[in-house]
Amino acid sequence: MNLTLGLKYLGLLLLGLMAGSSFALVVGVGPTLENLSILAYLEFHRNWHQSFSMMSPVVYALALLTLSANMYLSRHRWKSMEFLLMLFAVICVLNELLMTYMGNLPLNQLITSWDLLSPPPDWMDIRSQWLWFMYIRCALLVAGFSLLLASIFMMKPVRSSQPDAFAAA
Repeated sequence: MNLTLGLKYLGLLLLGLMAGSSFALVVGVGPTLENLSILAYLEFHRNWHQSFSMMSPVVYALALLTLSANMYLSRHRWKSMEFLLMLFAVICVLNELLMTYMGNLPLNQLITSWDLLSPPPDWMDIRSQWLWFMYIRCALLVAGFSLLLASIFMMKPVRSSQPDAFAAA
């Protein structure tokens, strides 16, 4: 397997992990979060935020590094559909990071600063905003994963320089 193909599959795996965890949170946990009391919501949010913030930056950095390296190695095919799909996948991931930085991170800091005994009166609106950003981020990651997967189907087969053992017989 050549380096470009290996990087593309590694990027697909990492982006799949990111999209899958986001999708699980949105589909499985999101509707439940909307019905939690303030105490249950704060406990969930603090525990989730602490564990999620440990490995998430590593996975994101690895995914962007892998995809960027793959694009660099494929730069001579910049007009191909495969390259363009990969480029749009990277743009989806970068937009998702922007949504995280501009939306979820400030809300996370605000939510973790709340006092358990006296939460703000608009805490339900803030929770809804946090979930809305999660929904957008999920859509971007699933779109990026789908685009990267489509780019794999657009790959041109690589001709091997080694003779085929069956053709020689």
